[in-house]
Formats: sequence, structure tokens, C-alpha cells
Amino acid sequence: MTGKTSRRARSEDQKVQRHAAILKAARDLIEERGFDGVTMNAMAERTGLAKGTLYLYVRSKEELFLLLFDEALRELVDRFVNEQNLSADPSELAGLLTHLSQSTPLFLPLFARLVAVIEANVADEALFSAKRSMLAEMERFTIYLAQLMQLTPERAQLATRTLMNVLQGAAQFNLTADRDPEGLPDDMREAFAINEFSRNFRPAAELILGALVTDR
Repeated sequence: MTGKTSRRARSEDQKVQRHAAILKAARDLIEERGFDGVTMNAMAERTGLAKGTLYLYVRSKEELFLLLFDEALRELVDRFVNEQNLSADPSELAGLLTHLSQSTPLFLPLFARLVAVIEANVADEALFSAKRSMLAEMERFTIYLAQLMQLTPERAQLATRTLMNVLQGAAQFNLTADRDPEGLPDDMREAFAINEFSRNFRPAAELILGALVTDR
């Protein structure tokens, strides 16, 4: 029994390591080639896995992107709840959430694509698994926000949903702001630049958080 248990443990460790290697390869490909450059053929070549083996871990590039978003969301929430000397001031909180969103690798571009591109093209089993994980992270964020701002659970849940909806919308608009301004007519540059993430999300987040303080 000990030998079988040991082999199973090694096998599970190998699966975890291979899963991590697949996600790293995906991150590297995105950085090098952009999202459109990530294909299952490219992933098989980058990881050195046969496509049949790769499909045992992830069945499409959209499923891969979903796993990367779940990872990015977990990192963002980790950074939020572990922030030292965190203030409940709405302006400071809005600034922190803006910074965390922009500095967590891949969080914004994946969030911008989450519903229309990624979730719409993922099989139910993988989608439901990722959704459960993301809901757990949102619950962790909500609990911490409630403690920090002295909110009821219901108010904190509403705040989290509203913040995330605004964050996702700002991330989507930010895709147009990323366009190279050199290719734009002079009268169009501000029209595109105004969609930059922080110009949209930060003031909206401050309004939402400020309303919570006012209504307490």
C-alpha cells in the first residue's frame, strides 16, 4: 500500500508540475506573440508535449485563458488582502484597486475578453470549475472589504459586484486605448485615450466606495 500511495503522490506532483509548466508556456507565448499567437499547436511545441497529452490538461486556448484569468484574479485578491496598513478611505482604496488591476500580469486584458471571447467558447465542465474558483475569490474579497469598511455582508456583496462590473467595463474600453496613437488622426487621439483604464475605473470606484461610507 505504501508503494502505491507513493506512486500516486508522485503522479499527482507530476500533474501539478506539468499544469504549471503549461500555464507558464501560455504566459510566455502571450508576451511574445499576443493572444492571437496562442494556438494549441504552438502550445504543444513550446511545452514539448504531444497534442493528445496537452488536451488532457486543457482542451482549447480559451480554456487556457480562463485558467490564466482565475490565476490572475487569485493573485490580485491575495495582494489586496495582504496589503499592509490598508486604509478604508475611498480615494486610497480606489487608487489601490486601480494599481493592483494594472500591475497584476494579464488581469486586465483577460478580464476584457472574459465573457464574450473566453467563457463563450469553453465547455461547461471547465467553465463551472473555473467559476467556482472565481466565486470563492470574490467571496474572499467581499469578506475583507466588509471588515475593512465595516459593512454588512449584503452591502459588501453589492459593492463587490458593482466594482467588478465597472472594472470589467473599464478593462474592455482599455483595449481601444492601447491602440498605437501614431496610427490615429490628431482629432481621434483623445477619443481613444479617454478610454484608458485608470481614467475610467478609479473615479468610478471612488464614487462607489464613497457611497458606502455615506450610507453606513
